[in-house]
Amino acid sequence: MKKHFSRVAALLIATLLLMSSTGCFSTAALIYRARNGRDARETQETRDDGFFDDDIFDDDSWHKKATPTPKDDKDRQTDPSDPTEPTEQNGGNGDGQGILTDPNNGLTYPDGIASQDEIHPKHEKGNVSGQAAKQLLADIEKRILNEAVASYVDAELCFDDYAKYGIEPEGYGWGDYSTDTDATVDKEILEQLYTIDPDSLDDSDRIFYDKVVYDLEEGIYMSQFTAFPYYEMEFNPLVGPQNEVLFILEIFDFETKEDAEHYLEVLKDLDRYYDQICDFEKERADYGYASSPEIYEESAKSFDALVEQTDDCFLYDSFKERLSHINGLSDADRNDLISRHDKIMKEVVFPEFEECAGKMRDLKSYNGKDAGLSQFPGGREYYECTFRSQTNSSKTIAEATADLDKVIDNVQQTNDALMGNYMEWYFDYAMHNFDKGSVKENLDFLENAVSADFPGVPEHSYKLMDVPKVFEDSFSPAAFLSYHQDKFDSNIIIVNKGGIHGDLGVTIAHEGYPGHMHQSLYTRAHTDHPYLYLFDSIGYAEGWATYCENYAMKYFADNSDLITYCQINNEVDCLLTARCDIGIHCEGWNIEDCVRLFSKLGLSVTASSFREYYNLLLSDPNYSTKYGCGFVNTGKVMTQMKKEFPNASDKDIHTAYLNSLTGTFEQIEDHMRKELTGKFG
Repeated sequence: MKKHFSRVAALLIATLLLMSSTGCFSTAALIYRARNGRDARETQETRDDGFFDDDIFDDDSWHKKATPTPKDDKDRQTDPSDPTEPTEQNGGNGDGQGILTDPNNGLTYPDGIASQDEIHPKHEKGNVSGQAAKQLLADIEKRILNEAVASYVDAELCFDDYAKYGIEPEGYGWGDYSTDTDATVDKEILEQLYTIDPDSLDDSDRIFYDKVVYDLEEGIYMSQFTAFPYYEMEFNPLVGPQNEVLFILEIFDFETKEDAEHYLEVLKDLDRYYDQICDFEKERADYGYASSPEIYEESAKSFDALVEQTDDCFLYDSFKERLSHINGLSDADRNDLISRHDKIMKEVVFPEFEECAGKMRDLKSYNGKDAGLSQFPGGREYYECTFRSQTNSSKTIAEATADLDKVIDNVQQTNDALMGNYMEWYFDYAMHNFDKGSVKENLDFLENAVSADFPGVPEHSYKLMDVPKVFEDSFSPAAFLSYHQDKFDSNIIIVNKGGIHGDLGVTIAHEGYPGHMHQSLYTRAHTDHPYLYLFDSIGYAEGWATYCENYAMKYFADNSDLITYCQINNEVDCLLTARCDIGIHCEGWNIEDCVRLFSKLGLSVTASSFREYYNLLLSDPNYSTKYGCGFVNTGKVMTQMKKEFPNASDKDIHTAYLNSLTGTFEQIEDHMRKELTGKFG
């Protein structure tokens, strides 16, 4: 139970990008990703007169019945040096319902790609309705929160007042890193949900019901296969939890001396917790899934960078500043806490980082390889499952690939048409500057500008934070972090001054208004179900934010051709890398195949220049699909609704979208259609 919801919750946060575009993270996922979540990245599209007039997303495939994915494994590339064959359990008939066992390690995986009907079986409506159904949903949600937000770190990051939700963490630490796939609790909860008549629920409860049933069914299916936890590295050098741990620790605030004492316990517990992750990495290598020596070395270097902060970490001053929030703290107690804090940091925390670096280097001796998932038994099936959760859609990979290819072709056609009259707008492009000054000035400008096209958000506050100089080379240009989800003033926008090169306003539109912060605030203000904002999908969050960054370009310029060209430049990397992601893990693409895709569009990418990104895609499956496919799915929903309701304004469409909350894109489209039909007929 904990593991399943940890995976879903990690999708809540678009974490550090660490590459070429805007990176993000948002609350609970900072917590959960260390128990099998991933994250990180951005880009997208719009027009001066509105996103919807562009035909980039204009095709009918969104509404066609899903084309079944082939159920055999003939396209899987296996290691020809391995003569062993898997054994079958529970049928093994190639329909995704049987379980195969890898004789090399004893781990299990499915015998094929399961259909949506197999993962989400039809069931009779229950007979619990009215107030009884509402109360049962409330009880179920409370149980889910208590299972998922179980550690002190989880609870402190998710809520300002976690006791209000009946959450009582044991101890003051990070919880346990576990590969346990037992879904007993999930099944119990799902059976309870099946007793409810969903048609009797009000709007908010129905959205919650549909989302949690979908998530549980996905998780229960995945829990059958013991190989699934081992396909991906946890201490990934670019998007592993070590890359954000210092920023997580910055979030803890103190109202009492006891809060500070508990924080010191959190620091000490990092040793045990990271040791568990190191144990997982070794176990993963022992099972035959070792990463390459190069990736382990890069992981070790990410810990080396942390160790360099031993004497000059921002948390030393931050801890002192947070102690000033404690009323009545004596000088003696303050000095004692500071002394103990510094001692723990230098004798526990940073030595643990150094130890992790050593353990990552030890794993180089396995001489593992970095390869697409299709080259491992069960890898293609795992990718298909995580693809759905990361892209927030029940579309098959075949359908999503067709969508991506269609949009890429349309982008190319739009670009070619623009180039026909580039003399009329290219000077404006060369001189453009989508920026209003400082981060605060851009936020103030956008907060006012978007009010005509997006619904309002509740009163709130936010904090701005600069990335320490030592991390500028490895941190994304910017990130949004939302925590204490039961409040509206726990928002941080982190900016990497060394990573932003022009068009700061677009970056801030992604992270702030109308992007991540705007959506987060709106969602929290329009549902009584914390599940919907703690366990949303990163594909939903990044699809919206990248849509918004392109939409917001119209606030900085009024030349439609200039804006369209900027949008194309902004989105093409996102789309192409998503296509490479699928190619690498489902079609056996190598780096030359990826380069050919870029070259096909006339982009000067070489194997050498793409190597770092290629390694990221290899080591973090679905790293780019969450952005590229999330963006495409968002755009298709918006475009379809505009076609069906031509009298609806952009603000009407955006409001209906946000009112649909954080279900899958299919659920969002259904809800939008109902809301807009009620308003426009």
